[in-house]
Amino acid sequence: MLRSHIVIFDTSPSLGALNRNLLTLTDGFIIPCSPDLFSIYGIRNIGNALQIWRKQFDTIFQLLSDTKRSAFPEKFVKLMGYTLFNAKKYDGFNDLQLAKAHYHYASQIPDTIRNFIDTDITFDNDQYLTSSMGDNSVIHTHNTFPSMSQKYNRPMWQLPDCGVLEAGDVSTIAGNQAKYKATQNAYHTFAKDFMARIEKL
Repeated sequence: MLRSHIVIFDTSPSLGALNRNLLTLTDGFIIPCSPDLFSIYGIRNIGNALQIWRKQFDTIFQLLSDTKRSAFPEKFVKLMGYTLFNAKKYDGFNDLQLAKAHYHYASQIPDTIRNFIDTDITFDNDQYLTSSMGDNSVIHTHNTFPSMSQKYNRPMWQLPDCGVLEAGDVSTIAGNQAKYKATQNAYHTFAKDFMARIEKL
């Protein structure tokens, strides 16, 4: 049973000083990826940066006194995996059910991680790199669902039954009722996988 506190930082997609400190002093991190060329380059960049930061971390750790060393993590950060998001769904075309252009980049992500991020930073089991976290459960775009969720300040899966919809939104949400409700199972799957990887840390 996991009893420790969990703190999640949603960082900007940059490799500046703030993110360097967060990444090197945390236990684990996830790479969010949209299915495009920028995510491929981003993985390469973070892999190169982590190599440099790890050398700096190891050097500084050895130079610290025992008292100061206790304030640092005992080991370098681990990559917990990646999560693909906002990908266009296209049934029947490929194993990820993605539109062709999105599949082109999404299918490159696992090998890009393997090629550019050191294996001692990733989990030992390669299964964590073969698919998006949650076994691809939340990779497809939700279209306007998040905007509706924000409008009514409720989770997407509660919208069909919330009873406070404006007249102009009733037919739109009712027509997609099953899809709205299905998002709950998808995010539960994602959360269970996330917690399993947290425990592995």
